[in-house]
Amino acid sequence: MKKSFFFILGILLVLGTIGCGTKSEETATKQNAKESNSSNGEKVVIKIADSFPGSHLIPKVATIPWTKRIEELGKGKIKVEYYPAEQLGKAASLLDVARTGVADITYVGPLYVSDKMPLSGVSGNPGLVKDSLSGSKAFNKLVLEDLYELEFKKQGVKPLWAGTTPPYQIVNSKHPVKTIEDFKGLKIRTSGGLQEQMMQAWGATPVSISGTEIYSAWDRGTIDGTLISFFSWPGYQVDKVAKYTTTNAALSAFGITYVVNEKKWSSWPKEVQDAVWQASQEMPEIMGKGAMEDEDKLIEEYKKFNIEFYELPADELEHWNKELALFNDKWAKDFDAKGLPASEILRKFKQYNEEFQQDFKKGGN
Repeated sequence: MKKSFFFILGILLVLGTIGCGTKSEETATKQNAKESNSSNGEKVVIKIADSFPGSHLIPKVATIPWTKRIEELGKGKIKVEYYPAEQLGKAASLLDVARTGVADITYVGPLYVSDKMPLSGVSGNPGLVKDSLSGSKAFNKLVLEDLYELEFKKQGVKPLWAGTTPPYQIVNSKHPVKTIEDFKGLKIRTSGGLQEQMMQAWGATPVSISGTEIYSAWDRGTIDGTLISFFSWPGYQVDKVAKYTTTNAALSAFGITYVVNEKKWSSWPKEVQDAVWQASQEMPEIMGKGAMEDEDKLIEEYKKFNIEFYELPADELEHWNKELALFNDKWAKDFDAKGLPASEILRKFKQYNEEFQQDFKKGGN
């Protein structure tokens, strides 16, 4: 009787072990299927989020064409869900939106997260970006080859592509700013970082807010003007409040990056990674050219309005540029003192810009 009991008990234990093993295998199989669902005919859904309103030109010339290109290269295996206009988070919080997996890919403006990515803020340093095509290519190269290991990787995100706006002008509604002295007393919106230091040094009061807040802050009198490129005017309704603007200054630029959660990237099948990567590497040129073309059209359009457009005289522009170079030097020294390779990053960004500017002048890509 005892032998029969232990024999039956042994069979039950074996069956139980097999059952548990089967359940674990089923769970693992389901997980693997979920992570590589494109291989069995299901589409991989990619959530992309940014802060730009529909009226902004970045979605028009860059983000929307990019999402369509990803789906095209995915050959039916990828579906992109695009969430613009801060639907999934404010501009300054989009890095965290990517890190926490609320979205798979997000826009990150380095100047909005300067505490986490101080060196990437070099994209906003004055006098470096002369046009959006060479600037976008230069910043993309800097981000992928130099800044990824230094800043992005430790945040748990992988940069896919980067670009820059055209150079910033000084736009305001009080009076023409034709000398550095003319900045005194103005409340000027900045994107933070070095722009804030510049305005303080030149006698203006910097107000650090995101682009989406420009119109409401200007309308309330919180700001008198802003540092901004013509390319960004439509998205933030600048034409409704601006009265005076320079046309040939290079006070700054604004760098943009789109990043993917590292864990999410690793979970995608290779064909999905390849499609996203190829589409991304096409974007700096597409955005750069699109921004330049649209900006030229915008300037002609806005000249019809009651807005004064003016060029700085050559000698005054040279004076501004010499002053701006001092800010770059101080930026590098300050971060070098904190143990960051800022001088090297500044040197490389200057070099990359010059290289791509030469290509542009020669008619190359």
